[in-house]
Amino acid sequence: MVRFSRPWITRLPLLRSRIGLASATFVLAVTGCGGGAFTPPPINLSVSVNNTTVVVPPNGTAVNVAVTIVAPTETATFTISGLPAGVSESYKESESNPSGLLTLVANSSTVPGTYMPQITVGSSGQTASVIFTLVISAPPKPGDAKSLRDHFPGTE
Repeated sequence: MVRFSRPWITRLPLLRSRIGLASATFVLAVTGCGGGAFTPPPINLSVSVNNTTVVVPPNGTAVNVAVTIVAPTETATFTISGLPAGVSESYKESESNPSGLLTLVANSSTVPGTYMPQITVGSSGQTASVIFTLVISAPPKPGDAKSLRDHFPGTE
């Protein structure tokens, strides 16, 4: 009579416990300690300008102001209020995000002075604002031009 030896049968409980431990370790590694899905922190909407004081001459010269917008989406609404009469504005966002360039132009009828316009942006149900100082400079006075006599002494 031939007897077959089956040593693996006697070690079967030990083998099962090692497989169970390995499976439990794999499940923990895959799901993580918390067991839940990762949720990134929300992105809060913000807006800022690169220069808090902007000087615009009343002669039709365009002045560009960089506007930085951090938004939870790639688009945002843009409005500006508080501009004096005679100042026109246009806003062009970049191709990849809502930040962009605000262009201000003041015509000769714009009253010189200091103004506080407000930029308001909106995205995903959030709004954010920034106020900056806008200075409309005074046009040069005709009497400020020097005469030939000042440039060439001795000529009258």
